[in-house]
Amino acid sequence: MNSNNPSAPDRGDEDSPTRDSPSANGVTSTSQTHETQAIHGGSTATNSLIGSRVGDYQVMRKLGRGGMADVYVARQVSLGREVALKVLRSDYARDQDYVKRFRREARAAANLNHPNIVQVIDVGNAGTNYFIAQELVDGENLRQTLDAVGTVSLEDAIEVLVGVAAALEVASEAGITHRDIKPENIMRTSRGIIKVADFGLARLGTDVAATKTNLTQAGLTLGTPRYMSPEQVQGKPVDVRSDLYSLGVTLYHLLAGRPPFEADDPLALALMHLHEPPPPLDRVRGRTDDQGTPDLPEWLIAVVTRLMEKIPGDRFQSPSELLDAVRNETATSNLGGYGVGTAAATIRLQRATDYQQSKRRNQHRKIAVAILLPSLAIAAASVSMMNSPMPSVSDVLNPDVAPQQESVQAQYLYAIRRNDEAAWRSVGEFFPPEENATNASYFAKSIIQLANQMSEDGHVADASRTLDQLLRSANVDRVYQAIALARQYFVLEKLGEKDRQAVVKREFQSLYQDLQTNNPNAQELIDETLGFREIQQLGVSEN
Repeated sequence: MNSNNPSAPDRGDEDSPTRDSPSANGVTSTSQTHETQAIHGGSTATNSLIGSRVGDYQVMRKLGRGGMADVYVARQVSLGREVALKVLRSDYARDQDYVKRFRREARAAANLNHPNIVQVIDVGNAGTNYFIAQELVDGENLRQTLDAVGTVSLEDAIEVLVGVAAALEVASEAGITHRDIKPENIMRTSRGIIKVADFGLARLGTDVAATKTNLTQAGLTLGTPRYMSPEQVQGKPVDVRSDLYSLGVTLYHLLAGRPPFEADDPLALALMHLHEPPPPLDRVRGRTDDQGTPDLPEWLIAVVTRLMEKIPGDRFQSPSELLDAVRNETATSNLGGYGVGTAAATIRLQRATDYQQSKRRNQHRKIAVAILLPSLAIAAASVSMMNSPMPSVSDVLNPDVAPQQESVQAQYLYAIRRNDEAAWRSVGEFFPPEENATNASYFAKSIIQLANQMSEDGHVADASRTLDQLLRSANVDRVYQAIALARQYFVLEKLGEKDRQAVVKREFQSLYQDLQTNNPNAQELIDETLGFREIQQLGVSEN
């Protein structure tokens, strides 16, 4: 995992194996970041500060751009050292309430002084340029490591576990919850030291961005909550136990090579965090020693399992408790009810459950149930959270009928749970898009999902016509236009219509490049929704 990576692209993307090079949200490394934010009104473009002086800092080169700030390498003139300078973007700098909170949160983070925490050096402003100066870390973040090597070794994983837990311990004692522990925010320096970035700032970013937890309203436009705790995706108050959950998910990803839960739809992924057990870690990792024994000790599986408990009270209750367990040789004596035997029993139970679920899926397919099992699972899981009824037997047997719900949001959630054409069409039928902007937003998302469903069901020509209708509709947000064009490109690829495909590709490129210049937040959200591979195939470039 040791690496010295002084060169960097302008920005990264969470789904990208080559662009996903954010380093501590772009504030600490010689690699750049991607911060997923909600779309804000007004211009977000910021003139480059390269070559200029911002207070005591001479700006040398740009590291990247995030949702809140532009990030530069700068030289602190008074001390003659290089720092990472995070300069608040103009649309935020005009909001004095936000500026006050920005400075307050940054100053709180500046009080954290620990080898495993990226140090905040200075907080201030020079005219209208509000900035945070932070330690410049020479190394790479763990997402870059995953992109390079796929999985990490047992020894490296334990180093990450101990380093991040130590950082969380110090922050917790200061009353600071990180709220965004994930591979992108964990650095490993060229000397092998684990460092956590953006303490105190993650909360600020998610608050201003209408938060990733507001999944029912954000829909397609927000990034996927891969590492968020169940209480966080529900919008409940969080504490350090939420950070510990995210650390568990991060460790799972590092050891397995993929997160425990994956889904295209943010709401579906959130529901997995709320209700689904993760697949057994050793099975997903798939590595064994010469005797065929999994290469992960059961105590470590037990630690990760306990970190990812759904109920906060079932997890480690503090980073100190976690550290005490890990530091005690094999950790079993301090794991309470989650010792080796429990870990092994949990794995066996999950495997048995997987087998039974697989048998049930095959049986349902044989009797041609008219709704996909994943949709039923999502429906069942969302009942308690959404206070909305599951599809009735009548709904399942009469898929052409979709009852009206109390709001457009509820209608959209109902469509997610049923996941058939009638349900997706019902969003626009019951809540006409021309009535208001909220209806228009959900209508666009529902039509894109409808086209996806058609394409997956083999009705590719119908999917193409559906997307054409959406693109001809009035008052469709440009973000949804871009996403619809991207989906149309791949639908036309299936149809073999290369001439139309080329036209759609040019239209997408034109719209994408315009958003890249005039509304970078929107462009970043399109990247987050489509993913690196699709963006690459569509032939667009980054800033």
